[in-house]
Amino acid sequence: MTFSNPAANRQRPAARPHLLGLALPLILALPAWAQSTESPDAATPLDDIVVHTSALKHSADQITQPVQLLSGEALEQRRSTTLGETLDGLPGISNASFGAGVGRPVIRGQSGTRVQMLENGQAVADASALSADHAVASDPLLAEQIEIIKGPATLIYGGGASAGVVNVIDDRLPDRLRPGLTLSGAGRYNSNGDGRSTALKARYGSGHWQWGAQGTYQQAGDTEIPVPAHRHGDATAHDDPAPGTLDNSHLRQHSQGASLAWINDRGMLGVALSQRHHNYGIPSGEEPDGAHHDHDDGDALDHDDHEHSHDGARIDLHQKRIDARGLLFDPLPGFDRLEARLSHSQYHHEELEPDGDIGTRFEVKELDSRIELAHAPLGDWVGVIGTQWQHRDFRADGDEAFVPPTLTRNLGLFAVESLALGAHRLELGARVDRVTHDTERSNTARADFTPTSLSAGLNAQLAPHLHLRLTAQRAQRAPAAQELFAYGEHGATQTFERGDDSLKLETAQTLDLSLSRDHGRWQWQIGGFYNRINDYLLLREVDQGLNADGSGIPAADGIADRVDDAGQFSPNGALLLLDIHQQDARLYGFEATTRLRLWQRNGWTVEAHGFADSVRGRTEDTHESLPRLTPVRIGGGVDARYQRWSGALRYTRALRQTHTAALETPTPGYGLLATDLGYTLSHGATQTTLYLQGRNLLDDEQRLSTSVLKDVAPQPGRSILVGVRVDFGE
Repeated sequence: MTFSNPAANRQRPAARPHLLGLALPLILALPAWAQSTESPDAATPLDDIVVHTSALKHSADQITQPVQLLSGEALEQRRSTTLGETLDGLPGISNASFGAGVGRPVIRGQSGTRVQMLENGQAVADASALSADHAVASDPLLAEQIEIIKGPATLIYGGGASAGVVNVIDDRLPDRLRPGLTLSGAGRYNSNGDGRSTALKARYGSGHWQWGAQGTYQQAGDTEIPVPAHRHGDATAHDDPAPGTLDNSHLRQHSQGASLAWINDRGMLGVALSQRHHNYGIPSGEEPDGAHHDHDDGDALDHDDHEHSHDGARIDLHQKRIDARGLLFDPLPGFDRLEARLSHSQYHHEELEPDGDIGTRFEVKELDSRIELAHAPLGDWVGVIGTQWQHRDFRADGDEAFVPPTLTRNLGLFAVESLALGAHRLELGARVDRVTHDTERSNTARADFTPTSLSAGLNAQLAPHLHLRLTAQRAQRAPAAQELFAYGEHGATQTFERGDDSLKLETAQTLDLSLSRDHGRWQWQIGGFYNRINDYLLLREVDQGLNADGSGIPAADGIADRVDDAGQFSPNGALLLLDIHQQDARLYGFEATTRLRLWQRNGWTVEAHGFADSVRGRTEDTHESLPRLTPVRIGGGVDARYQRWSGALRYTRALRQTHTAALETPTPGYGLLATDLGYTLSHGATQTTLYLQGRNLLDDEQRLSTSVLKDVAPQPGRSILVGVRVDFGE
């Protein structure tokens, strides 16, 4: 399955460089008159919000790491088809889109194997980190809360979390009984692509038993996108673009699940079963400017593109999963809590060619288990010790099986300790893993690694609800199987990739500093991060003039080598030859948010909010930019609430991204205008919310610099969504 790697570089008017300098003071320095109409504080205290992704189960105001939470109304407004699209636009978070069916979150410019995807603290267990066209096997329609740890989370979740963690929390295996029947349902219609989605959830608690069931369904036709102005004859970039259609972007997916838990005052024991099916197309895109193919000459396409045409290719994904959880309070003398989790997943997807034949089949069988034991306070110290065991069996068969069958085992031991120093909190942690990759490749039987990670964090309360957070970490990541053993055609990126079984551990030294006020009429946060990574793993082009297997006569010419799908060197080959290599790198940036209550009286509440973020990354020796970095973004808006009504208006401006890696095209800036309008009715134990949403109302062409498919698949154009949510019970 392949698509053409376009050379098009679409130009659009870029925001002026001084825009960021003007926006930051406006975001962070709010007017003095804000104090003149102060009203009673109605914000929800952060000490009521538990961060499940934290080993110590601290509240949001106690945690030392940079964490972002999405729940309640904020989650409902953002909920979308994919996790990446749901979280896109949060400070420091963006989307590695690959059409409407695929969206993997990017944290501070990093994604793929470096961002760990979790459901209720357990690995999602899919193939999404292997290739940009593989979807994340997690359904945001069922999420009760989504937690994002920015920066290394390797102490708790291992080296795969060297850039961060996204944890989708639902209530399938609760530790608190909810007596009686609770029901919730939601339905939504999207004018763009005739999209429709429903989600149903039922819970029943009686005695010590809690039962649950849930299901979702989504379908959408081909996505409507803005057409670039240069396709309208004499139209200019300032003209209103006409709508177009992104071919083969339609999708259909559904999921079902059931759960049963036994709960009493000493703890709980429960099991949950779930399955999901996701069928989505890989957008064929539009013919890029300057493309050398001539579809009208009657000849076969160059580079065997006819044989491997991307048009009409689809992915058919299936997953069956079982999750178990056990919790025991006061399990042993000197210990407060023992918690064990286990998940087993059977995942596979087929990459279907346009004629319906299976081109490649990917299979993942994964077992993920963890045990955490929290000890009773030792003086002012509280802490958790734990172990994690992962067993992942990966296999791919077919035309694009560029990674051989690999069995990966990971055993980790970790400890996290927290010390209360009055109103302040110090946190220390350490973890050591043993990672083993066994492959069927004949020349390399095994690769072993022992990554270790250390962390120290301080949460200093300078004044009530004014927090200074400082975290320093040394985190190591073991190379993934594809980085070690890849050899062959990778159709999603139109490359021929060669791994290196002699790779070393990737070691990151990270410093994160932030200052925040998390309560009151004016809430804000500003922070920065610096990440120096030794032996950073990335792909680079080759200039040797040899075949992929090293045969041939060397003929370096200063031009990146290309090969055909058999790995034979050819200057006009369809595939770019890439090697995985290690090079020291740096990543750094900042994030800032603010929220100000402008008015609260006579039933009205009006708030203004804004954000800005930036990330830069480059190699140490050559100073080249790292690939697919998020551009500088600035946004703001107004939220209003009156009795049963709520509304919001938001605008985000992404600046032009010119800090690109070799062979990347710059992406133009874009603006996104969004609105929300909601009305809530309550009758007894039933609450009904009707809402109307507008997305990309300016119909601006949006190409994500984080997306491999950015040059052929822009994001959706103007979309109007109408929906309803009904909740019954407690």
